[in-house]
Amino acid sequence: MLKQWRVAFILVAIAALSMIISACGGDSGTAATATPTTAAGTTATTGSASSGGFNCVSGTITASGSTALQPYVDQVAKQYQSKCSGAKITVLPGGSKKGLADAEAGTSQIGNSDVPAASNQADLVDHQVAIVIFVMIANPDAGVKDLKTADIQGIYEGKVTNWKQVGGADKPITVVSRPATSGTRATFKKFMLDNKNESPAQANNLTSDSTGTVVQTVEQTSGAIGYVTLGGAKEAGTKVITTTIDGKEASADNVKTNDYKFWNIEHMYTKGQADGLTKAFLDYMLTEDAFTIGDGLAFVRVPNVPDDIRATHNK
Repeated sequence: MLKQWRVAFILVAIAALSMIISACGGDSGTAATATPTTAAGTTATTGSASSGGFNCVSGTITASGSTALQPYVDQVAKQYQSKCSGAKITVLPGGSKKGLADAEAGTSQIGNSDVPAASNQADLVDHQVAIVIFVMIANPDAGVKDLKTADIQGIYEGKVTNWKQVGGADKPITVVSRPATSGTRATFKKFMLDNKNESPAQANNLTSDSTGTVVQTVEQTSGAIGYVTLGGAKEAGTKVITTTIDGKEASADNVKTNDYKFWNIEHMYTKGQADGLTKAFLDYMLTEDAFTIGDGLAFVRVPNVPDDIRATHNK
């Protein structure tokens, strides 16, 4: 009887040891499935692979800022909402500086910007979502197809006031600028004006606050010149002339090598780490669904531009 009891005890001990070994090594082949973490007041469900692998989160958020990035974010937001009916994403313009200020103040969950956040906005977290290419456009009667950087500087510094001075028609130049809050203007100042301020001849100087209005103003104003996104220029077609700069075409290939300088990284900033619908939407901005929308608007996919080019572009 005692012998049988000992045998039974040994068998139980062996079984227990097997269970311990199995538990310790159980995660070597497969990972556990995590439950999505969401902000209070939202409900998360994981989408299927066929729907793009996005995370559907209900809630309401606002993204504000860059007018250059606005059309892209707006279209991606509509696509996300079509897949996730409980989400409401409002996309507002106002310029990059306003977007950064809104994110800092908490009036927007996302601040869209063509330029990096300021040094005193260290609590803003950067989400790089696209590369935007900017171009110079002119009214067709200007008679130019290429502008040197020095020509552009002369025009926007008020030293060049007639197109014949840069090989074009004998026609006064009307300069179309962007407001001081514009990230596009800041990008133009950095990469085209060598960080000098715009000071065109005041007699023929206009200001427009978005790509659409700049295109329309240049199209309708004899001798006009302005700067807009490549997508905005392409949408205008032959109504405006898109010039090359220093003989270089505005193209993704020339951006990848930095041979064409007038481009920048598009940022979507959050105050602290994103969560809930904000995080889900920012993740969706980096899916194939979003990239395809960006392709149609002439944005360049962030992964397509080498890390070293992006890292040094704004230095």
